[in-house]
Amino acid sequence: MVFSPLLEWRLESSTPCPPYTGGCFKYPLSRLQNHDNGDGLLFYVNVHLYNNAGHCTSIRTETFRLPSRFPPGHGSVFDLDPEMMNIATDIDVHFTANVVCAGWKGFKHHETVSLEVGIGLNRTSANVIPFQGISDVNKICLNSSSISNNSIYFFLVKATCSDGSTTSASNGVRLYDEPSLKNQLKINVGKDCFSNGMEVSIALDSTLIELQFPLIIGQRYVLFAEDSKWKNVLRIDTSDALVQIRDDFYFLIPYTEKPNLQVQLNISNRNIFRLRINRCPAENILPNNNQLNISWTFRKNATTEDIVFSASLLASVSVNGSDLETVFAPSQASVESFDLTFHNMNFEEQTCYKASLQMCNNVRCLCPSHSRSFTVEFQAPDISFIRAELKLKNVEECADVKATWEIIGQSDNVAFYQWSLSRDNEGGKILSVWKMCFPMRHPFSCFRFPILDSIIHYFTILN
Repeated sequence: MVFSPLLEWRLESSTPCPPYTGGCFKYPLSRLQNHDNGDGLLFYVNVHLYNNAGHCTSIRTETFRLPSRFPPGHGSVFDLDPEMMNIATDIDVHFTANVVCAGWKGFKHHETVSLEVGIGLNRTSANVIPFQGISDVNKICLNSSSISNNSIYFFLVKATCSDGSTTSASNGVRLYDEPSLKNQLKINVGKDCFSNGMEVSIALDSTLIELQFPLIIGQRYVLFAEDSKWKNVLRIDTSDALVQIRDDFYFLIPYTEKPNLQVQLNISNRNIFRLRINRCPAENILPNNNQLNISWTFRKNATTEDIVFSASLLASVSVNGSDLETVFAPSQASVESFDLTFHNMNFEEQTCYKASLQMCNNVRCLCPSHSRSFTVEFQAPDISFIRAELKLKNVEECADVKATWEIIGQSDNVAFYQWSLSRDNEGGKILSVWKMCFPMRHPFSCFRFPILDSIIHYFTILN
């Protein structure tokens, strides 16, 4: 098929074509390219030579391809997990330091296409790792100390042919540092202690807070504030409750319904400091229920965007004298929330359980982290019997009191006991105020009470 007219060059009249000794022909490349359908047609030139004697000959050149009118087609670039390069699934996060991996397809062209790869902080510029040529592969990893954690990186692929280049980029991958994430992770079993809560306002000049709402004696409460710096400016103490500090939070187990709190507030840029108090049951012994909520938090406001969480429950069972952990409730995924609830649970007594949590992308999960072990309490502990001894001291008009009792059920979670003397065995005619008694403590010596007569006195105890 002929794509151009016959072109003529005459020795005596045509313009010379140095440095060639013979003639030359010129024809617009674009006209020939209009006949090329993009599949790389093979062209050749037929040259007919004539001399003054009337002789002629014809010569045909070797075939050749025209430079392309189009750059390579766009490609599809997808981020890969460095630990799972055999799975061609795009990921949004991974947990391997200083490396970004990707695969690609497309960039079609009839010419041989050369490829370059790079990494950038956006989809248009390889400003972290500059473009570098690669061999004939369709996936690769790039390593650099410039690739840091908690940043999003885009993998760029540039395809080049005779008419230019095409650059395509991935949709980005965020890198996380696995040890750092696990160190900041805390798994909570049971009620979310840090949602809602009753508010307590503290004036700048306050040294004593009297709660305006009742607490339940013996229950566990947590004190917290929305301001993340509150732990550095507030100190709390009280003689009306057990005070425990764990994970930089204050936990109270009150002896009275309205305990007074002694506070030290070191803050100057506001008139009122707002504190929240919320009931927060202990995590090592949970009440029997057919459902269980677990939640998790990260200290230092760690970024966890796009991480998929997978949670399960484990049970400790004894097999041939050895304790083994088995899956009690299979994994459930949580994508956008930091908690989930297991339903229809059939817990067993005297069995240790724990929550297992894995951080995942969409191709693999990290090794699990675990909560503290917990057991399930099927009934509240009760006192089976009391044996009390009371020895009068006439000189001091007081008495030494000694009592022993046995607990039905689990006693591990008993924080304290309260006791008093009563005229009846129901505790309806109390003779003295309720006194505190802690597990494994000594008997009370020289206890003074108002009435000592021939009436039988009963020892009443609460736990």
